[in-house]
Formats: sequence, C-alpha cells, structure tokens
Amino acid sequence: MTTHLHTVKTDSDTAFLAEQLYRILDDEEETCRQLLECAQEQRVALRSGDGPGFVRASLTQAHLARRLLFLEEERTKAIETLAQALTETASPGNLLTLMKSLPETDAGRLADRTKRLQTSLRQASHANQVNAQMIQTNIQLAAALTRGLTRPGEKYYLPSAKLEALPAQTLDERV
Repeated sequence: MTTHLHTVKTDSDTAFLAEQLYRILDDEEETCRQLLECAQEQRVALRSGDGPGFVRASLTQAHLARRLLFLEEERTKAIETLAQALTETASPGNLLTLMKSLPETDAGRLADRTKRLQTSLRQASHANQVNAQMIQTNIQLAAALTRGLTRPGEKYYLPSAKLEALPAQTLDERV
C-alpha cells in the first residue's frame, strides 16, 4: 500500500520562513555596514598614503562583497520558499508582490528591513564611488607626474631654446 505524504504549510511554517528572510536581510544590512567601514578605511589610507592599510581594507572589502553576493542568493531562495508557502504556486517576481501576501505586521517588518538595507547599500555604494574617484585622480596625477619627470621643462618653459640654456641645477628651483 502506497501513501502519499502531503505537507501542509502552517502559520508556524510561514512564520519560520519569514524569520529566516528577516535574518538574511539583517545579515545583508550588517555586511553593507562593514563594506561602508572598509570604504572609510580605504579613504583614510588613500589620504595618508598608507599602502598596506589600503590593501588590507581592499581585501576585506572583496571578502565582504563575496559574502553579500552569497546573501543575495540566499535571500532570493528565501523569498521563493516563503512565496510557495503562502501561495503554493510559483514565487513572486519581487519582494513587493510577496509583501502583499503577508499579514500586515510581517509585511511592515519586511518593508522596514528592506528600506534599511537599501539605505545601507546606498551609503556603501556612495563611499565606494568617492574612493573610486580619489583613486582615479591619484592615477591621473601619477601619470602627469611621470610625464613631467621625463621632460619637465616642456610643461613650464615654452621656448625649447631657453630650456637648453638653463643649467640643470636651476631647472629644479624654477619648477
């Protein structure tokens, strides 16, 4: 005799799945906060010329970015699982659709956590954009200085004949 087990989703099942999703969102928010801290450490290292500090912060940032990617995958799975528990059909395309299926208190909690996560993501992204701008400026400055070191007189003295007449030791003083 063959029996088919049919799993019925209870309110406690959906509550557990919702809590799991909340934990993932909290972990994502914490990871974003840590990414922001790394970006701030990078900025300090850039300003002070602390190469090892910059590398250390960059390696930590790379690790955290991988963690955030993993958490994003986990969040997608958690949304799908929760949606299936609520509707027993295919999962919704996004969190907004899922929130419409949740009880009002759970939808509010999910909306709050999602807003906090979005804020953290924006802050970390902005800090990284500022750092990227600083790095780009440093690269441009280094390139300009390198060009200037190879033929500095061309940038500061227009007539090349006068450049030839200047003694090498006074060239540095005039530049």
